[in-house]
Amino acid sequence: MDKHEPETGLSFERVVFFSDAVFAIVITLLVLELKVPHIAEHTEPALRHALVELLPRVIGFVVSFLIIGLMWIEHHRIFRYIADYDAGLLWRNLLLLLCVSFVPFPTALFSENFWSRTAFILYTASFGGVATAKLLIWRHAVAANLLKKDVTPALERRIATRSLAVPLGCAIAIGLAFVSIFLAPLSFILIPVFARLLDPTSRKSKREAATANEETAA
Repeated sequence: MDKHEPETGLSFERVVFFSDAVFAIVITLLVLELKVPHIAEHTEPALRHALVELLPRVIGFVVSFLIIGLMWIEHHRIFRYIADYDAGLLWRNLLLLLCVSFVPFPTALFSENFWSRTAFILYTASFGGVATAKLLIWRHAVAANLLKKDVTPALERRIATRSLAVPLGCAIAIGLAFVSIFLAPLSFILIPVFARLLDPTSRKSKREAATANEETAA
């Protein structure tokens, strides 16, 4: 396929379906790290102790599930505005899926070594890699004129700006890891905050929609 020649139709849907399948498999691999603990003594205190030791893995699974879920939503959001694809878009999408597929390894590593700065940086960088690949997809789609005709320049800039939320949150988390490895994971809470701050149009649209609904109801 000529990299300068966009494709449309069912073939484009296959790109989205394949991406969805990879996201689903990665989330499944995350939960496989939660193995039922084996205890030597069959007593309630022994079981509770084993479950407490399993807690870092559970937290790692929940955090990773939520972040990957948010990235899947963002992936769908940007592909909703893309009408065609070319070789450049395919390779950038494969880069994103490569980064997503790698996430279970640093998740398991950090869950086992939650005290390690190195493990946390690798864990955080894996999410930053996914978010950066997503931004590359969008920028290429804009540059190669692969977007739907109703996508405005304002919307192009809005999505590109909003896509900076995860890389920004990951960069702050990595920086904070050099101060306190136990406080650094809290930086992930800032990601949705950054997304809202970088996308004030979204809040305005929601307010306008709510006002319109109230007027209609009245």
